[in-house]
Amino acid sequence: MIVRTNDEKTPEFTLVISGDVKPVADIAPATARLTGSVGQEIKQTITIASTGDNRFKIMEVETEEGDNIRFDLVEMKQSNGVKYQLTVYNEKQEKGWYIDKIHLTTDSDASPVITIPVLGFIRDEM
Repeated sequence: MIVRTNDEKTPEFTLVISGDVKPVADIAPATARLTGSVGQEIKQTITIASTGDNRFKIMEVETEEGDNIRFDLVEMKQSNGVKYQLTVYNEKQEKGWYIDKIHLTTDSDASPVITIPVLGFIRDEM
């Protein structure tokens, strides 16, 4: 960042700002990749857990498009809070690709919505 002043000796200087960025959640994998052949069951399970002080509950799950996917969300109680398993299923029955997003609405002020990208690539039957 460049700072400009009215100081004749130092009319301009660079200001560096740094800090630690903490993830709002532990999400593994971060993207649902649904790859396979027509007629094959294609799914991926994503684990979502709170991190640090950002404890949250998932209140609602929605897809952005929803034409090619469906999902199940399972809440699992843990000694240190709650962990979720989001299983994303391919529903596309013909060759092609798609992108979508799953929005997880939480009760957290720090992370009211967590978004999971979905990428699908469906090949001809093998």
